[in-house]
Amino acid sequence: MTRQILDIDFWTTKRQVVRNSYEISEHWNEIIERFKSRIEDFYFSPIDKVKDPNKLKGEGFTILTIQCALIEMFAAFKYGKIHKFNKSGNDLNFTYKRADECFIPFLHSEPIFENHFFKFDNGNKLDDQPFSATEFYNKVRCGLMHEARTKGEWVINAKKTYKGDEVVFLTRDTVTNRISIDRTILNKQLKKYFEDYLFSISENTADGNRLRRLFARKLDHLYDIPADNNYDWWNDN
Repeated sequence: MTRQILDIDFWTTKRQVVRNSYEISEHWNEIIERFKSRIEDFYFSPIDKVKDPNKLKGEGFTILTIQCALIEMFAAFKYGKIHKFNKSGNDLNFTYKRADECFIPFLHSEPIFENHFFKFDNGNKLDDQPFSATEFYNKVRCGLMHEARTKGEWVINAKKTYKGDEVVFLTRDTVTNRISIDRTILNKQLKKYFEDYLFSISENTADGNRLRRLFARKLDHLYDIPADNNYDWWNDN
């Protein structure tokens, strides 16, 4: 049986049904399930097809480029932010011009990035510890997106075998000072984030309602549906 993916025809119909109503329902559940299929089929499955032969012959560049795109997409969906490269002072507050406006705060806040881009010390949150989120954005994300390379001391790595319980995907070589990004462990962590996000937007709670509202705004934008204040999710808050 062919999996049903959230496409423009489906969303155009469903958005009329869930308009201004964020309580969890069978309609929201179907939307979320189709969104899950879309991300898995368009992103995670292709990554696995590149990754699983495990030849370790440079495929990490392709994998990490896609992962960086996913990080920004995940951030934008969670925050309900919309990228607008020519943003002006008159634009709505939820638009952003620079990708780092979404990307870096996401690295500084999500649990999968704890002890990578932030840590807690005696109850105090320390950003950019032990690694700099800004450097990751500039030297990895931007390097891959714009120049098809990583910059400076940042390198991509992977192993032939894993125990299965690894969560640390950034390590520094104290001799060469190189920072190694394990793209296989990062991929596992991004899948975990996505599972947690799907759970959060499926919850019948006030926070679940809030996340579904931001989610709906992003789906409109995904399919180039213009802002419409008759739909509450386009209100600037």
